[in-house]
Formats: sequence, structure tokens, C-alpha cells
Amino acid sequence: MEFVYIIRFGEIWIKGKNRRFFEQALEQNIRRTLKRGGCNAVLESERGRLYAVESGEAPGETLELLSRIPGIVSVSVGVKCERSVKSLAENGLALMQKMGVVPVSFKVECKRADKTFPIPSPQLSREVGEYLLTHGLDVPVDVHHPQMVFGVEIQQNGAYAFCKTLRGAGGLPVGVSGKVAVLLSGGIDSPVAGYLLQKRGATVEPIYFHGFPFTSDMVKDKVARLAKRLAFYQKCLTLRIVNFTPVLTALKKQCPEKFTIIVMRRFMVRIAAEIANRTGCRALITGDNLGQVASQTLDNLECVTDVSPMMILRPLLSFDKFDIIEQAKKIGTYEISIEPHEDCCALFVPKFPEIYGKLVEVREAESGMDIEGLVTECVETVEKMDF
Repeated sequence: MEFVYIIRFGEIWIKGKNRRFFEQALEQNIRRTLKRGGCNAVLESERGRLYAVESGEAPGETLELLSRIPGIVSVSVGVKCERSVKSLAENGLALMQKMGVVPVSFKVECKRADKTFPIPSPQLSREVGEYLLTHGLDVPVDVHHPQMVFGVEIQQNGAYAFCKTLRGAGGLPVGVSGKVAVLLSGGIDSPVAGYLLQKRGATVEPIYFHGFPFTSDMVKDKVARLAKRLAFYQKCLTLRIVNFTPVLTALKKQCPEKFTIIVMRRFMVRIAAEIANRTGCRALITGDNLGQVASQTLDNLECVTDVSPMMILRPLLSFDKFDIIEQAKKIGTYEISIEPHEDCCALFVPKFPEIYGKLVEVREAESGMDIEGLVTECVETVEKMDF
């Protein structure tokens, strides 16, 4: 059976004369993602709609894959039909049977993009609904809260019937908003923060701080798999792995224990900013969530931001933790993130961490350390992994 995926985008419509630039970026991203996902769908474009056409037996995986691509607001799986009530209803019933869709209730929604089609949308909805009810769909109509919406679109190139629609990621196509550096750990939050910037059109470049032997190489493998998930949505991605051991060793020897995490994160920002500057990134992205842990109070965030020469964006700052987990599950990073291998931040948390750090005290706490030398050493020994 030949399936047609009806792809809709929203925010791109308001881009005026630049709209075609955004459309082309989205088309390229869809083609690349479908190829990486092993789908043989062919992408077609017509009058503000994108269609992916695929011959197969199980459209569910392709539908789910398309729904996760930034820039797509919704996607439906359907079939192309002749522009008649009979064809729309019969092909729609065949599609439902193929997909195993057995609704409890339904309604028909029609969109008549081609106004030369003689039947108005309300009448077409009634006639298609009547045909469905008399030819095998023996369930009640519920126009207010239907369990299934049977969709019909009338276009100049034909008509489409569909019975399943997924909400898309929304946002903008990856690659239209410049490049940013994501401080990627092995936890739940930072991969989600990176994905949210991808949804706003940014290309992400992850930076991971590895502290062997304080953290095992299993953590590095875990972070690499998280980076690979983010790479799925953009043209290419380079994970930069910082040998953070010199900083961790110096912290244990020279930094007062209660300031360990704050000073550690200041070093991370200094090093990440230098790498970002060399690689053309315009901002740093972190998974900070206000008040979630001791290092993420307003006072401590201010102490960390103090050393950054560029913007630090924190897309998760006001998120509920359960919302972050839900997003992580959707993009496929959650199961990797909860594997029991901790990063250096988790391992170096003092028994009584400073919650309300003061800049004067934090600067004093790190004053005995060779800041410039440690940053240079870490930046010059970065390991790269390309995806």
C-alpha cells in the first residue's frame, strides 16, 4: 500500500519573503532524517504542503520519525484518492484496516484547498461521514470529542484521506539560527536543552567534560550515544571531549570544599567558551533548572555566569522536572540518561555545598589556582568525535 504523509509547518508561514529559505532547510532536514531512519519515502512539495510518499506495510515508525523533526507542527498518514466521496471513504476505510485503527467514535473534517472543487467542506464532511457509516464504520459520530478524526484534504493535484495525525515538534528547521555549544553531561537535562535549541533552528555542538579516573570511560560512551541522538536532527555534529582531570585534581587540592561545584562550573564555562569561540558558536547552552540542585540557585548561577564572555542560554530554567523527563522520553534520550554512570559534577558534590554563593567569596576560593594554565591545558587536549 502506498502511504502519503501530509507534513504541515506553522511558524515558517510568518517569515514573509524569507519563507522559502526556511522551507528549503526543512525539506533538506526531512530528506536527511528519513534516510538516516532507513525510510524510502520520497518528499514532494505543493502549495505550502510537504508530502512524503512511501510504499510499505507499517507506516507507524515513519509517522513517529517525522513528528520529531523540528519545524514540523503536525503530520498525518493517509492515502491519495480520486476527488470523489466514494474514493475518499473507501480508501480511508482500507487505510484504517491496514493500520489497525478501530475507533470508538469519529468525526470527519474536510479542508478544501482547491476552491474549484464543487462540494463545500461542510457538505463534503457529511457525505463522507454518511458513506463511512453505511459501508463498515459502525461507530457513533461525535463532533465535539471524537476518538478519531477522519481527515480529508482536497488539493489541485488530488485528494487525500487520513485517519491518524501526530503533533509535531514545532519550532524552526535546524540550521537556520546559527550554531551554539551545549555543555552535555550524562544526565537527563542537558540533552533536552540541546534539542530545544535545535527546535529554535540552532545547530548544536556538544562539549563533554570527562574526568578519568574520577569518572569511568563508560560515562564517555553514554554521552557519545546522547550526542548521536542529537546528531540525528542536523547535518553533522562534533562532540568535543575535554580532559577535565587537571581541573578536578586542582580543585581537590586547592579549593575550599563548599565552593567546589561553583568553581568547577566556572572552569567549565571558561573552557567551553574558548572552544565555542574557536568553532564559531555564538552562545553556550546548559541544562540548568532553577532550584533543582544547589548549584542552580540564582546566586550560584550568577557566580557561574560571571566568567562567561558570551551568552549562556538556559532553556530549561523554569521547566517542571516531569516535563523535562517527558521530553527526554520523546526524543529517545531518557533511557540512556538514567543509566547508572555519574558525571564529575555528581561525584564532586560536597557534604555541605554553598547554596547562596557570593562573587567575592567564590573569586577568593579560586584565586590560588592557575586558572589560565588549566584552561589552556584543557582546551589544547580536546578529543573529537564526529557523527
